[in-house]
Amino acid sequence: MTTTSRPLPWTDDVEAKQPHEDEHVRRCIDSMLRVNAMTFDRHRHGYRATHAKSHGFLRGTLTVHEDLPPELAQGLFATGGARHDVVVRLATESGQLDDDRKPNARGLSLKVFDVEGETMEPGTTTQDLLFNTLPVLGPGTAQKFMELSEIRERHFSDESAMTAEIQARPDAEQLTSFHRLVGNIHPLAHAYYTQGALGYGEHVAKIAVRPGTPEQEALAGREVTDGDDGSVLRALVESWATDRETVFDVGVQLRTSEDMPVEDASVDWSQEESPYRSVATIRLPPQQPYSAARRVFGDDRLAFRPWHGLAAHRPLGSVNRLRRAGYEELGKQRTDLNAVEGTTMRSASELPD
Repeated sequence: MTTTSRPLPWTDDVEAKQPHEDEHVRRCIDSMLRVNAMTFDRHRHGYRATHAKSHGFLRGTLTVHEDLPPELAQGLFATGGARHDVVVRLATESGQLDDDRKPNARGLSLKVFDVEGETMEPGTTTQDLLFNTLPVLGPGTAQKFMELSEIRERHFSDESAMTAEIQARPDAEQLTSFHRLVGNIHPLAHAYYTQGALGYGEHVAKIAVRPGTPEQEALAGREVTDGDDGSVLRALVESWATDRETVFDVGVQLRTSEDMPVEDASVDWSQEESPYRSVATIRLPPQQPYSAARRVFGDDRLAFRPWHGLAAHRPLGSVNRLRRAGYEELGKQRTDLNAVEGTTMRSASELPD
């Protein structure tokens, strides 16, 4: 039987800035900006630097469970029964419009509206959370992420050369983790993880969302095959979400040991020592997830940023500190390339039908 250890308290020294971190952050962002410009030249359209290919946008609610124990009743989840409107985006990790038949990490972005408490951007009342099908981030530090970004830039048009350079490295297994998708399956059947650590009120945690009904879990049986269309994932999301409710369970893994590092997101935290514990339910009623209006709004104007949210859930570690500046600069580049204004959503109703 799994037992839950006592969570470690938040302390100011839970983070430690890494050697040459500012240089690594700057080089990484500059490299990604250049790759984005090359992607624009290829497609004549600006896309996100990661998770470029959308598979659907959904609107619904998040409801916090009643009677959570004190260590879980923190931040966004502090008030039992609280109900928030949400917007969800489903996508694939790469910054290119990859063929869905190619194994690759998938992503889920969540925007929660009307949150209460101190936010990292004064005057805002939304919480953004970004999830990936991998529980860890292979390039788990800002330096490793920079090195991977520069390899991708050097071999932008030659995937075999990129693969060869990565495979020659001693950390090749970490840097190729995005392509080791465990089951190329229906996007609504995956579990999704924050990968890096977040503040969790008085504690530190990682957060996950997982299918919330047996029927949705059973979608894992629908594997993508070579006979499918290259955009089959969008079609699968549409075929389910248009007529059925989509449900996700939100779980929290509290940091209970010094063996659960904050600065290296490539290290998996033991779920045996600290399992994910359910704190909320996301319900997304039947809807059209990829109408023309939603596609244009979601791909060109909508932004999810990990530092947009409650101070209680401040992103932690060097990769998350990289993301703070990176998402702002790369997001501005995307809207500039497409000659549109980005939007800071204040209501889920702004997502078009």
